[in-house]
Amino acid sequence: MMVLNNIDKDNHSVADEIYAIMKSDVLNGTYKVGQVIKVHSVAASFGVSGNIAEQALQLVCQRGLLAPVAEEAFVVKETHSQEFYYSGRFQVIFLNMEYMIQKLKSESIMIATDSLAVYVETMRDNIEQCQYAGYVASCEGFYCELCNQAKMSILGETLRKMNHQLNELDDGFGKDFIWSFAIQTLKSVESLLTALEERNYDQAKEIVQQLYKHYISRLTD
Repeated sequence: MMVLNNIDKDNHSVADEIYAIMKSDVLNGTYKVGQVIKVHSVAASFGVSGNIAEQALQLVCQRGLLAPVAEEAFVVKETHSQEFYYSGRFQVIFLNMEYMIQKLKSESIMIATDSLAVYVETMRDNIEQCQYAGYVASCEGFYCELCNQAKMSILGETLRKMNHQLNELDDGFGKDFIWSFAIQTLKSVESLLTALEERNYDQAKEIVQQLYKHYISRLTD
């Protein structure tokens, strides 16, 4: 039983807190597609009234993750599959980048920052010109060049295949999401390049980890 501390909180803030937890549980698979979630069960789990529990579930419903099936009951929908696609995609990319940085460090591999800087500049140009396809291509180019320099080109080929398979999603949900994060990504990649140039590998990994956290937090907003 997860009883919330409701002292000094109004009903809306408590409902928002429950909403965030329920949304996360649906997205990470704690609640399965087709599973029915009842208001009274949520109320009992969090130690709140039925009204507050229903407010929270209605918010999850508005997010497109649940659908009402009966009075005071909701079912987990299948429409959140896009979030799963992208959370998995980002996890692969950012974990691979950490792996590459660790290899650069452990094998003392010198990187050619000039070739990486070309992609960073292209990213900036495409953002300024509002060219989504060019921006994505330059991001992919930076990643693949880093793979090559870390002598892990197979990771770059894997990303190219994955991106090709997800092009259909990128034309809708993914495009809006990725494009909205372009400026933050550019700033992080610029900082990453500086850290790599200075051989500050711990800072490089921290930059990658923080960027991943930002993507995932925005994905589940």
